[in-house]
Amino acid sequence: MATVNRQVCPHCGQTINKREIALFSGMVKALFKVWQWCEEKGVHEFQRKDIKHLFKTENEVARFGDWVWFGGIVYKNGKGHYGFNVERIKKFFAGQLEIPVRIYKDPMSDEIIKSDYRTIKGIPHLIEFLDENNEFIARYGGFFPDSPAPKECGQ
Repeated sequence: MATVNRQVCPHCGQTINKREIALFSGMVKALFKVWQWCEEKGVHEFQRKDIKHLFKTENEVARFGDWVWFGGIVYKNGKGHYGFNVERIKKFFAGQLEIPVRIYKDPMSDEIIKSDYRTIKGIPHLIEFLDENNEFIARYGGFFPDSPAPKECGQ
């Protein structure tokens, strides 16, 4: 995996700048699979174990969990328990709801910054996040030289 602009604490090596979580079309396909399954079952809340069969790898299941950061469509209620905001997911698939496509998590403050709002038609394809070797590019930003050391560092 390639990284861009990653800064680390000189004492402990922990990342100290914001990490980007980007929404891509594969996540939308996964969301649709789970939503179809819920519609068939007549439910809008479910356990992680209930939907694992819809995915090929553990990574795909984990990436589905990232939906909790994007637009209030998926919520998490305890470990491995998810649900859909039914009104919002219907609007999203109808192209009537803009959601953030980029989320930045600040490891220093636990702040979440949402940006680049789009409808379903504007969600990027996975290829936009890969380098020339088809490896995912981890992007970081928002580093400030006078930032304090990470909470876990002890410095």
